[in-house]
Amino acid sequence: MIDRLAVAHAFLTRLPMPGLGWWERGRLDRAAAVFPLVGLTVGGLAALARLAADPLGATFASVCAVAVAAVVTGALHEDGLADTADALGVRDRARRLEVMRDPRIGTFGVLAVVLVLLGRVALLSQLSLRDAVLALLAAHVLARWSVLPQAAAIAPARRDGSAGLIAGLSAGTVAIGTGLALVATVPLLLAIAPWATVALGACAAATLVCAIAWRRAFGGMTGDAYGATAQLVELVCYVCVAAAAG
Repeated sequence: MIDRLAVAHAFLTRLPMPGLGWWERGRLDRAAAVFPLVGLTVGGLAALARLAADPLGATFASVCAVAVAAVVTGALHEDGLADTADALGVRDRARRLEVMRDPRIGTFGVLAVVLVLLGRVALLSQLSLRDAVLALLAAHVLARWSVLPQAAAIAPARRDGSAGLIAGLSAGTVAIGTGLALVATVPLLLAIAPWATVALGACAAATLVCAIAWRRAFGGMTGDAYGATAQLVELVCYVCVAAAAG
């Protein structure tokens, strides 16, 4: 379990994990089951930032929380969202994959990242300090969980990309990861409000919609598409929590 957690953190964050070969296919397959638990780390650090900055106001504290999460992950998912948005602005499928490889960010990418970041800050700043902390933990867990069903059901759009590293996850891996995600998030959401558990179904639906959209747009999954899904699932969780808490 320690090895799985270390490999999962090395793959999904920029936290120092020296000497780990997460790129080794067998180790990464086994580690995928604990991807949701990485969300507890990222969400926990973001929650600490929200707590520390709260005396300066809910809006500023929410910005700090979002910023810390981006730093911990190396803005990996934000970059995926930007590249995916830029690629969707192109009609030709082959050209879309080329756009995803381009390190430059276009207008669609900038708009997508800015709008999602603003949405996250706006929703988190509406919540009480307690609810914001709980929401950060739950949302980041569900965001990392979203990788699992997509990796199991949708083939990668290209084999030489990062999506190929986790393609074809087994049903057992998805089941274990889903169980861990539920164990971690259900108590958090119930502590906010009973209706907040609607976020579970909403995030699952968002994951499904994204998977269908990426399959049609790109012919399969890419690393950027996983990141885009994670960003959107996180936002959906905040929407549900804010609605339930309000």
